[in-house]
Amino acid sequence: MLTIYENRSGTLERQKGKPRITETAVWVDLLNPTPEEEGQIERALKLDVPTREEQQEIEASSRLYQEDGAYFMTATLLYQPEQGEPSTTPVTFILTGQRLITLRYAEPKAFSIYVARCNRSETDLKSGAAILIGLLETIIDRLADFIERIQAEVEGLSHSIFEIRGGAASRQRRFDVMLRAIGREGEITSKARESAHSFGRLLTFFVHAANERKEVKPLQSRIRSAARDVASLTDHATFLSGKIIFLLDATLGMINIQQNDIIKIFSVAAVVFLPPTLIASIYGMNFRHMPELDWWFAYPLAILLMVLAAVLPYLYFKRRGWL
Repeated sequence: MLTIYENRSGTLERQKGKPRITETAVWVDLLNPTPEEEGQIERALKLDVPTREEQQEIEASSRLYQEDGAYFMTATLLYQPEQGEPSTTPVTFILTGQRLITLRYAEPKAFSIYVARCNRSETDLKSGAAILIGLLETIIDRLADFIERIQAEVEGLSHSIFEIRGGAASRQRRFDVMLRAIGREGEITSKARESAHSFGRLLTFFVHAANERKEVKPLQSRIRSAARDVASLTDHATFLSGKIIFLLDATLGMINIQQNDIIKIFSVAAVVFLPPTLIASIYGMNFRHMPELDWWFAYPLAILLMVLAAVLPYLYFKRRGWL
């Protein structure tokens, strides 16, 4: 879908009718574009729109470059689909003259939020660079919300892991749930870090591009401020990633402790019943000369020896704190 926004009296208005490049067009948004729509923009603005395969390349030279006076910037954006878990998608921003072109194959809410914000408040819409920094600021705000939500969920997991109560079966089920939750948070945090890193590189390139394009000082200041915000988000995502690894290690450690307790019970039971078994085995032998067989108190004595052989190791283990 091809959508063109025009700057009319300081407001951002969506072009009606058949999309076309006009003098007042400042933002061209390509959402799941058809080959015909891509060709129309390429012919009108005399540039090559990256393909979807080119967007997914990971080399910096393929994501951030200048070509024929246009600046191409691709970043990985974290977004929440209507259904399912948070996902990432590459988004390309192209600055050519005083226009911004965005190429995307998903519908992150940041785009609709920015459009609505432009029509509700005083926003600089004079150039494509001004729209780009405004859009990037909205994306960064959404990314910050994602990271704040991850932090709240990780804090909740931390309290749950170290406050698990109940029997062995109940604790085992809770640990299974915790491991799945930790894995989910780790996956989302990894995506958030990837997104923050990519936007950090994009803003570094944008600072260079704004300097070459001789953008006004207030706009360059906003770009540097956004770059600092992304750097802080990257650091915080890294911190959360480390905490998630700690929670994973702690959960696995507690599972090992629980399993060791179970093995210890079996080991102690084997040691406790080994001496009585030995005594019973001895007096179960069928030798002809066993003087104890003629004693009238031999049977009670054997029972007493077996009881003592079981109780004494148990008391010894208890005193040493092994039970």
